[in-house]
Amino acid sequence: MIAGWNSKAKTVHRLTTFGEPQNLDEALENRNWKEAMDAEYMALMKNKTWHLVPPQKGRNIIDCKWVYKIKRKSDGSLDRYKARLVAKGLWY
Repeated sequence: MIAGWNSKAKTVHRLTTFGEPQNLDEALENRNWKEAMDAEYMALMKNKTWHLVPPQKGRNIIDCKWVYKIKRKSDGSLDRYKARLVAKGLWY
């Protein structure tokens, strides 16, 4: 039972290490993730989802972060790299 858990933990660690990046620095080291981020940013600009504005005194700034996910086909093979830019800290 413990051996199975250890092998599962190693698999999860390996996927994290070589699969989905945990931060921007890791993502920028891989061309596939960089292209996924570029595609997401271009889609946001094309759809006029948001635009950058300079910070104003007395206004809160909403921070954002990148979220990374490897999309797979039904047979488990790689489909694409997906990067999303999401707002941080918004709770309703």
